Parts: sequence; C-alpha cells; structure tokens
Amino acid sequence: MVNTTVEDFSKLKKSMDICTYGKGVYLTINTKPIWEGYTKLKDRGVKLRWITDITKENLSDCKKLMRIAEVRHLDEITGAFGIHDGIKYRASANVKELGQLPEELILSNVKVIVQQQQQVFNILWDKAIPSKQRIKEIEQGLKREFIDIIRDPIDIKKLIFNLIKTASAQVSILFSSANAFHLLELDGILEVIREASSEHNVNIRILVDVRREVDLKEIKEKVKWAGHGSIAFQPILKSSFQSKITTFIVDSILSLTVEMKDKAKESFDESVGLATYSNSKSTIDTYTSIFETLWIQND
Repeated sequence: MVNTTVEDFSKLKKSMDICTYGKGVYLTINTKPIWEGYTKLKDRGVKLRWITDITKENLSDCKKLMRIAEVRHLDEITGAFGIHDGIKYRASANVKELGQLPEELILSNVKVIVQQQQQVFNILWDKAIPSKQRIKEIEQGLKREFIDIIRDPIDIKKLIFNLIKTASAQVSILFSSANAFHLLELDGILEVIREASSEHNVNIRILVDVRREVDLKEIKEKVKWAGHGSIAFQPILKSSFQSKITTFIVDSILSLTVEMKDKAKESFDESVGLATYSNSKSTIDTYTSIFETLWIQND
C-alpha cells in the first residue's frame, strides 16, 4: 500500500486533493516514505490541498502539514479519499489506533467516478474553514462565527420557533409587514412567544411595519395581551423605513433574517425566500441598531 502510494507520487504533475479524518494527518507525517514523497511533490510545484479535522490532539501535525500544503478544517470527517491530477481516485477507511495503516486501499481511474469525487471534494473545500482560523479558535479559545443560508421554508419556520423557545433572556422581532406577521401568527408564533415569556421569563419586543389602519387594528387585537409581563409590542408608524426582511435577534448572540415576498400569500411557506442565520457580532450589532432606532422612533 505504501509502495503504491509512493509510486503514484512519482506520476503526479499538477495537483493532489486530500480529504482525511484527523488521524490521517498523523499517519501521513509519521510514515516516512509517504511524508518524504509529499515534500518532493511540494518541491516539484504540485499543488497540494488538504481538508481534515484540526483538533487539539493533531494541532502540531497539522501545522507541519501547512508548510507544504494548503489546509482547511471540517468537523467530524470520517474515512479518507483523494484525487490525483483529476484523473485518479483513491480512498481508505479509518484506522482504529495511531500508528496503524488502513487495511484496504481503493484505487480507480474510471472517469465518471473521479469526476464525482472531485466535485465532492470541491463542495467540501468551499464549506471548510481556513486552517489559520481554526488554529486561532483552538489556541485562543475563540467562538467560531458562522453565516448559514437556509432555503427550505420548513427548516426556516422550525428555526424561528426553536430560537424563541430556547432563548434565555431577550428576543427582538421586526416583522417586515402586516402580512409577514399574519402568516407566522397563523402558524402559532404568538403561542410560542407567550410560552417563552411566561415559562422562561424571556423579554420579547415585537415591531410590525404597518401601512394600513385595518391591519393595525387587527394586529392590536391579536397582541392585546402585550404590555403585560415581559412582552412589548409597537407598530412602525413614524418611520419611512421599508424592508422585505423579517428579523429575529436572540439573546444578542444570534440573528435570523428572512426574506418575505412582496405579493401576499396564503401561507408562510409560499411567501418566504432565503433566510440568513448567523452569530456574527458585527451582523447582530447592525440589526440590533436598526431595531433599537425603530423602537425609539415609534415609542
């Protein structure tokens, strides 16, 4: 297996893409013929890209690997596969203990298989985070920031409800329109809000951009219990603010923004576009500033 790997190295001309679990880095560096082969590839100008699970345990090995390859981190990788020059695919299973080599190695030059695996690698590469960022998280104890795009209306609705249910201190909600409010109200968001307030003592503020008197009257009737306890409601009446984005800010650490289509629909699922979910501090601070400004203007 080692001999086959080293022989393949001698044939490489342009690139090698590797995706491997955390122990795979240790095996590569500590199997002398393979590690020497990698360093020679680097010297020959072969482009090396690695995706692996960077942890406290393999941090020093990953730093060594970074000297010869571009490395990115992805959580909880299992198994290992690689693509050589875009024309050869190889894969192996996990090993049980450090120091052991895989028991089997799969090789293929079938064009369609290689192309499929190259596409898989490229998707994972785009999803993975730079190794330097991951190392900072480990060494400095930093919280990883994320921005996720969600497209499925069912997943978006579930996330909205879960964020409110799991909030511990405060939720601020800016409904982009009366229609956005009505659609989520039909799906039961007000019951979830009241439950979070009464059972978990979460402070909840609700802003709704209302353009018609009839909508304002109807919404006020539905939230007439607001103002009692830890729930507050205000319509946006004194601002030229207009947006198609309904925003949720939870405990000042999470934000969810949901695009709502112009034309009124009969259900939330039909009306929703993309949603953006994030714990980015700068993003949350921006949405919080907008919410606070609108809240003060319409108080």
